Amino acid sequence: MAPTLPLRAPPERRALLTGTPGALLDAVAAALRAVGWATTHVPVRADGSAAAPPGALRARAVVHLGLRTPRDLDERLRADAESAAAASAARLADAVGAARLVHVSSCAVYGRPRNLPCREGELKAPRTASERIRWQAERRSWAAFRAGAPLVVLRPALMYGPTLRGGPVRALALVALFNQRKSRVPILRRGPVAHLVHLDDVARAVVHVLDHPSDGAVVGRAFNVADEAPLSLAEHLDTALTALGYRPGRVLPAGSRLAAFLLWLVRHVPDRVLLDPVNRRLVAAWRAVAGEPVGALVPRIDREAIHWMSADHYYDTSRLQAIGFRPLHPTSTEAIPATIQAMIAARALPGVTGLARPVW
Repeated sequence: MAPTLPLRAPPERRALLTGTPGALLDAVAAALRAVGWATTHVPVRADGSAAAPPGALRARAVVHLGLRTPRDLDERLRADAESAAAASAARLADAVGAARLVHVSSCAVYGRPRNLPCREGELKAPRTASERIRWQAERRSWAAFRAGAPLVVLRPALMYGPTLRGGPVRALALVALFNQRKSRVPILRRGPVAHLVHLDDVARAVVHVLDHPSDGAVVGRAFNVADEAPLSLAEHLDTALTALGYRPGRVLPAGSRLAAFLLWLVRHVPDRVLLDPVNRRLVAAWRAVAGEPVGALVPRIDREAIHWMSADHYYDTSRLQAIGFRPLHPTSTEAIPATIQAMIAARALPGVTGLARPVW
């Protein structure tokens, strides 16, 4: 039973945003306010429970942006907390009389797509702890839909943007670390094809489904969110490295035996044995040459990134297009340079001059 809240006459367009604060929440709030929505962030506790919104106002919408749990926490505990957060958002939507409940999930719930481009109805076969946790949280929202919640699910592809401190751009910190004071770096010949999506377009997709006039067109449906041009890993890296100030050097084969061996290791060796020690060494090496600049991207290797770099991951976005959505950044190679330059200006990434302390 949802809690009963004292209700006041609300603005016609008020949205409650639940989830962990960060770049995504900020972008969604800004996009909503830009078109006349009032927004209120409802904090979610570590156990997944949500506090009552300040003032206990009615709201037209609840947008759940996900609870981010510590990576070193036990997977079951992480899954329970993130699923509880999704359930809390559904209860909140019921309590405030929301007409729409948007859950921003992830295309990671598909795991490695069986069919390409991957459609929303494809089998969900998450491979890693993070992917399984995202799918379990989304399943909790679908359970709420079956109980009457006006649910809409958005599944963004890998996100990038100037305020994000994770995702695909984290690989650039590794490039900077391993190529100190070099102007040329090796590049892949082609690599797998993958979709990206700009943070601003994810926020715009939230606004689009909230403002869509037809419940039948959006409620009870999931939508992939991605740009219009899936590109090869080599094209993404070439664009990003050029924006950092590097020049392409020796061409490396994309499907090397070394890459296959590394993927085998990741699939069969636990993180605590393989990736955790490697990441501790990376952090130590980074701090030795870069110090600890506030807001910097710290290099790390994740299972998700290695899986993403080992196979094609691109998605069918025709369902979202059919209800009138078009991305502001349809091609990532046009938007990545500005993203990289903004991150350099914010000292989140070093430029080609290297990692000497004066860079920061």
